[in-house]
Amino acid sequence: MKAISKGLLAAATVIAALGLAGTAWAQDAETVIKDRQEAMKAQGKDMGAVKAFLDGKGELAAALAGGTDLATRIPQIPGLFPPKTGMAEFPGKSWAKPAIWADWDKFSAVDRTAGEKAVALLSALKGGGKDKIAAAFGDMGKNGCGACHEPFREKKPS
Repeated sequence: MKAISKGLLAAATVIAALGLAGTAWAQDAETVIKDRQEAMKAQGKDMGAVKAFLDGKGELAAALAGGTDLATRIPQIPGLFPPKTGMAEFPGKSWAKPAIWADWDKFSAVDRTAGEKAVALLSALKGGGKDKIAAAFGDMGKNGCGACHEPFREKKPS
């Protein structure tokens, strides 16, 4: 009888520990999702600073800061997407499509391309005229940000 009680106690302890670990992971995953969304919002602000400059509503210094930030942040994007932090696991909280993890190589390649587009935009900001900046900005939006958002991000409901 004592052996059965010890066995049940050990099993209950393991089950409780696994339950706590699962809860801790869910909280950590939600923090990852929140941090990822904040990073994406910051990139949106960076693009906004460049757009403001192009529209004559912002300063070149702010656009340069945004371009520098983009060139620094974009290579870090894959690290913001650990497994099990997508919309399948966190519906209504994450908009990351399962395709990210199903085709990680493509996701990583798109990120590398976006990184190259960000560096080209920064280069244009540092020494090009508005025409060159506008072309690099459009390329970044379409073939950098857009190339990732289309296949890998679900549109958030309004």
